[in-house]
Amino acid sequence: MKKKHVKITSQSKESSTKVHFDGETYLVDSEDLGTGSATIITRVYLKGKIIYSYKLSYRNMLSDPDLKEKLSEVIRRQQELAIQSLKMEKAAQNVPYKTYIKEVEALINENKLEQAFLVLSDAGSRYPNNPVIFSYRGYLETVFNKQYSKGIEICKRAVRDMIEQMPLGKEFFLPTLYLNLGKACLAADKRKDAYDFFKKGLDIDKNNEALFNEMKSMGIRRKQPLSFLSRSHPLNKYLGRLFYSRKK
Repeated sequence: MKKKHVKITSQSKESSTKVHFDGETYLVDSEDLGTGSATIITRVYLKGKIIYSYKLSYRNMLSDPDLKEKLSEVIRRQQELAIQSLKMEKAAQNVPYKTYIKEVEALINENKLEQAFLVLSDAGSRYPNNPVIFSYRGYLETVFNKQYSKGIEICKRAVRDMIEQMPLGKEFFLPTLYLNLGKACLAADKRKDAYDFFKKGLDIDKNNEALFNEMKSMGIRRKQPLSFLSRSHPLNKYLGRLFYSRKK
């Protein structure tokens, strides 16, 4: 009996779609490498560079009589999936870093440090060079992971990075960074260093309530308005409330 030889011919088929996001044009390209490799590869290009790639084998479909039509549907679905993934990634990247900071601060206030650390890890992956996020990471290294030296050094680096990156706007952010640095020092039982950093923060923002509260917890109190009267004198109490309420 004469044997039958089956020859498989590889034919490459391509399908491309352009997608526009935030002023950028992405090319989503799906290519059927042919029945020889039985593989569809989908790539997403930005400015000629591949930023996403996914391979799908269809070897289990080779015996299907409607292979051609089904492959067209598979390619279509692959492109839709790639576009959906791209949209989700862009949406995640557009989350303002302040949204992360607010969530982290709320979790810290609720003493949910593990959750705060997880949120901050995600924020750090999206904003790897943001000194504010870096500063909170350093603080959590001390209070959550008990990595005191590492956490303090991260907080110090955040201060240095802020001064280098935003020399004109550092006065707005530095009090928070000094606050985190001081709290990290307190966690490491370095009270003198903590006081120095809280003081540096207050030198920039004299009305920062969080810094005042930290110094108060260390036994350091606000200067009374009228030094010649006792701190408990009604006039000092009244003027103190009036003076500091106006500063907020």
